[in-house]
Amino acid sequence: MNPDKSNNQKLIICNHCGYDTNPSTAKRCVKCGKPLNITVLNSNKAGKPEPKTFADWLLTPWMIRLLSGLVFLFVSWLIYCAFVTVNSVSKPDDAGVYNSSGNNQNISPEVKLYNSMKEVPNVPEGTFNYGGGNSFAALTAAGLHEAITTAHANFRLRYTQPKDNQIGGTKGVAMVLDGQLSFTLYGTSLKETDYNKAKQRGFGLKQVPVALDALVFFTHPDISIPGLSVEQLQDIYKGKLTNWKQVGGPDLPIIPFTRDPKVASILNDLLGPEAGQNSSKIQFVRDYTEAIRKVGSTPGGISFGGNALIVGQRTIRPLAIAKGNSQEYVQPFIEDGKRVNASAITDGSYPMSRRMFIVFRSDGTIDQLAGEAYVNMLMSKEGQQIVEKAGLVPLR
Repeated sequence: MNPDKSNNQKLIICNHCGYDTNPSTAKRCVKCGKPLNITVLNSNKAGKPEPKTFADWLLTPWMIRLLSGLVFLFVSWLIYCAFVTVNSVSKPDDAGVYNSSGNNQNISPEVKLYNSMKEVPNVPEGTFNYGGGNSFAALTAAGLHEAITTAHANFRLRYTQPKDNQIGGTKGVAMVLDGQLSFTLYGTSLKETDYNKAKQRGFGLKQVPVALDALVFFTHPDISIPGLSVEQLQDIYKGKLTNWKQVGGPDLPIIPFTRDPKVASILNDLLGPEAGQNSSKIQFVRDYTEAIRKVGSTPGGISFGGNALIVGQRTIRPLAIAKGNSQEYVQPFIEDGKRVNASAITDGSYPMSRRMFIVFRSDGTIDQLAGEAYVNMLMSKEGQQIVEKAGLVPLR
């Protein structure tokens, strides 16, 4: 300590470095240059630094750097979470409700199981276009739309055909993507390309299963054989089997009819990606009514379609089919062809069955509400009874 200073002189102790000979008039520490507090001591007392306050700890350089780093990490985490939420896309699966969205309007449909159509809430008012799969005709004939009108009179439906009159599920999905339909009936799962097209246009697609269906193969009534295996049917539509005598039938050319794969998905259900590659000998028909008429009037003819439109037909002969290349044939119909073999379709013993879906846009608009309302009414107990009446197999 400086001997020239008086014993009574007031000195300020620096709380930062402990220097104890700062003059009482000093604002900053002579030694470290940091701000001084007002604590003073007589120069004849040994100077000890006062304990640092919490504020002093927060103001230290290392603490400031630590807090800044934590804030930066927290903000980065928030930005990452927001990015993942906005850009997440739900991929299609083969169960339940599917959805895909290219924006933040990826709203899960409110699909619930009601007893009656009247109980279904949030049914929008207005006229809504629907179209697509031919099985809609069976549902309409079974009284579905009359029941909907009775339950919700202001929910009006209008069947809309494509401009080229080529009716089918594939065309229906395309019309939903183009905004021409509020929803469509589709006999197979949406493909990744469908989801991608929707995403490119700034919205999503959803599909909800509403019924089970069987692919029923039928021939001219004079083709009397016990049945065909799935492999034999595939070979017929690939052009490998060309005469009925090759499968135990008469010496007649096989003439296959079916829907164009560009319009309907049914040939894809049989052949997969190869559909259309060997179609030079296949005769395409507009709908199942034409297929039944063509086969019924063409010796050697064969075609196939959804069971709802074929059950009870007398001008053609439904075929029993077997899995793989076996001869374990299962009939698609029972009770002399009057009823669908629902138990065989449900338990999978009938080898060619599929699920029927309602497909609609996920865009937060009234069209999405219309699609969800239609699904809820179709999935109600009342709606599922109409599904069964139409020749389809209900899901509940």
